[in-house]
Formats: sequence, structure tokens, C-alpha cells
Amino acid sequence: MLKHVLPLLLSAPVVAEEAVQSAPVGSGADLLNVFGSLVIVLGLLFALAWFYKKMVQKLPGSGQIKVVSSMMLGPRERLLVIEIQGKQRVLGVTGQQINFLFELEQPLSADQPPLDWRRQWQQLLQGKKDTN
Repeated sequence: MLKHVLPLLLSAPVVAEEAVQSAPVGSGADLLNVFGSLVIVLGLLFALAWFYKKMVQKLPGSGQIKVVSSMMLGPRERLLVIEIQGKQRVLGVTGQQINFLFELEQPLSADQPPLDWRRQWQQLLQGKKDTN
């Protein structure tokens, strides 16, 4: 059995080398074929992204829930303030679950200006300098 398999194993690299040498290298038709395939795949990708965006906007309930505010607490944890039916609720979101924490008695205004972190940092530093 070994004397029949051994010549096949030894001739495999020679056959592979002949196949590589006889193949044309970088012909224009091959390049056009690869470029055409790439254009088709990218076109399909953009078409699916456009279709997904249109479907998400038309899903029922997508306009009834609004994220008012979000605060990162850690790499996978955050607090969300969402508005549903005119009431604002605070949710705790982790990598594994979402918990309802409480409902706000006084809603946050959506037109609140963003916090000026630079000014707050300067006030914090000045407060520490005053205590020294």
C-alpha cells in the first residue's frame, strides 16, 4: 500500500508547481471581474443600509419613545432618561439587563444647554485651591 501512495505524495508538489506556472498572471479580464464583484457587493451593502433605515423609521412605536438624556457610568453601564406618553422615566442599563429605577416628578427640559465641563472643572480646581 505504501509503495502506491508514496509516488502520489511525492508528485503532488510538482503538479501544483506546474499548475501555478501555467496560470496567467494578472490578466485584464480577471481584474475587471474582481472590480465588478466589488462594486456589486458594495452596492448591495448600501442598498441594504438604505432599506434598513427606511424600515426603522416606519416601525410602530419608534416615534413614541424619546431618549431625553444619557449618562455613561462605566464601560457597559449607563443611566437613561426616556420619555413615554409625556412622562419621563429613569432606566439603568447594563450589558445584561435594563432596570426601571423611578419616574421623574419634574421632567427634564429637552432644550437644556449642555453642561460646560471646562467651567465646572475650573470651579472645582479653584475650590480646592481655596481650601489649601
